[in-house]
Amino acid sequence: RTISPKATDAAGNTYTPNVFNLTRAYINVTGSVSHRVTFRITPDVTRETGGGSSVAGSLTIRLKYGYAQYSLDDWTGNWKQTWVRFGIQQTPFIDAQEGVYRYRFQGTVFVERDGGLSSADAGVTVHTNLPNNYGDVHAGFYNGEGYSKVETNNQKAFMARGTVRPMPGGSLAAKGLRITGF
Repeated sequence: RTISPKATDAAGNTYTPNVFNLTRAYINVTGSVSHRVTFRITPDVTRETGGGSSVAGSLTIRLKYGYAQYSLDDWTGNWKQTWVRFGIQQTPFIDAQEGVYRYRFQGTVFVERDGGLSSADAGVTVHTNLPNNYGDVHAGFYNGEGYSKVETNNQKAFMARGTVRPMPGGSLAAKGLRITGF
């Protein structure tokens, strides 16, 4: 029953909980140093869920995104949104997936939720849009552990994603068609 849920306290008494529970929050800080250099800092505030921890249930903070981006658009002609990023940043596949449908309400996307990929990691990447809105390419080298874990070895991960939009100027349905390889 979700209208009037019941719970039992430590003494065995039944009660109706009434609580506003914040389990995760992001605070985005973005800025420009110049028209070529931008940055983003995003702390991830999350509820501690460790059973044996003395801070179980407390809110903890960690850095999800912290990067500097250097724009190369002044030199790339028709290849717009060409940049290089350094720091903790979005990984190519999940960034593209979240960009297609930005209004997700059920938590992380499936490939992150099942533990296959992380949405952010420390590394260096390069990105460019194909001319005339025909798609984009994003590739980089990452630590490989994700933003929520400590680096455990000296192995790095290479990730690359290419997305093609075969009919960017077509009808409304055709305009949204994307083919992605990762």
